[in-house]
Amino acid sequence: MELLLHTIQDDMLVRARKTLNERVKMVLKWDDFVPTLNSKCLTMIPWCEREECEDQIKARSTRDAISDEPEDEKEPSMGAKSLCLPHHQPEDPPIVPGQTKCIQCGHDAKRYALFGRSY
Repeated sequence: MELLLHTIQDDMLVRARKTLNERVKMVLKWDDFVPTLNSKCLTMIPWCEREECEDQIKARSTRDAISDEPEDEKEPSMGAKSLCLPHHQPEDPPIVPGQTKCIQCGHDAKRYALFGRSY
């Protein structure tokens, strides 16, 4: 019985990781940010790590701020928030100090950050 439970747990973990990996999308320009969120994905973006920038991302990605989006009662209307700074940073493309810019504010990006909406 214990072996069966371990097998079930391992299979569930493999499926969950696969689903997560399919749902994390690299976004390198603001125009792609909200559409990616709207497709129920998480976004990996170059980010400056400034608190005021995160506040602006949240404000710009609410349904109220997006006038051309169709209204859907089932869709979340809140803005995106930072979820984490992944330990394993993407290397393609790399963050180049002084060159890579935050997609929201244009300041120098420090690292990639994962952003998403709460459902």
